[in-house]
Amino acid sequence: MVSADIDLGGVMVALVTPADDNGAVDAAAVERLVKRVLTGGVSGISPAGSTGEGPKLTSAERVSLTARVRALVPAGLPVVPGVPASNLTDAISELEALAQAGANAALVSPPSYYPLPDEAVRSLYEGLADRSPLPLLLYNIPAFTKVRIAPEVAATLARHPNVIGMKDSSRDMEYQQQVIQACSGADSGFRVLTGTDTLLVASLVIGASGAIVASANLAPELPVGIYQAFTSGDVEAARRLQEQLVRVVAACRRASFPAGWKTALEIAGVCGAHPVPPGAALSSGQRAELAAELRATLPAAGLR
Repeated sequence: MVSADIDLGGVMVALVTPADDNGAVDAAAVERLVKRVLTGGVSGISPAGSTGEGPKLTSAERVSLTARVRALVPAGLPVVPGVPASNLTDAISELEALAQAGANAALVSPPSYYPLPDEAVRSLYEGLADRSPLPLLLYNIPAFTKVRIAPEVAATLARHPNVIGMKDSSRDMEYQQQVIQACSGADSGFRVLTGTDTLLVASLVIGASGAIVASANLAPELPVGIYQAFTSGDVEAARRLQEQLVRVVAACRRASFPAGWKTALEIAGVCGAHPVPPGAALSSGQRAELAAELRATLPAAGLR
């Protein structure tokens, strides 16, 4: 079992997966994007999650992408790929392959087809944690999975030595606070990270350790700056950056997620806007609107 001595503080990027016009992973664009976010000061990289269209990739593609990112990232920076767990056997196989690819931990979402009662959620994650060669982060994203990881279930799992944290993308601050409070006594150092860019300051106020967010692909200086300002005690500076970040996120929430973020990165000259199949890109009108809003919101970004 891999040591869970991983620093989950700061802002990790929920990495977009650049694709070519055939929908295959664009390796050259992945390299450009990774260099961009490293320059922006991110504390880690999470490929093949929701922003990275991970559930639309094959297991082999997720493992290959993780290996590519690991090769581009300094040794001390964590790489935490997404794993959409559809069943225990396949998830364990993928976790083993990801460990071989150099991942430091895995961000595991529950199955999204059948409703799962709390006991089934607990049993799933305990079964994975017992056998995984990688430490696990729970992934609470009920908008996509239709599964809510109950605070009391998170508290039970937080005591498992191979469960090190949770990414919460519920956009529910009451829920997030309940999880933070329920897990605060865990001896393992369990950490809660927000997946909601627009609530980063609020999440830090109530005790979140950091974030794994999409906006760090396009403008890493904003979420990274929020975290740095907040942790240094300059809450007002953090609040001002949060206001700017809210405008960026609102501009990129166009069409089906994450099409807006991919188009924004195309406008920034980083990668194409092609979705991983099946998926739909922004229309030409939506792209023009997005470009205009981003130029107004990020005037120093050199957007095309």
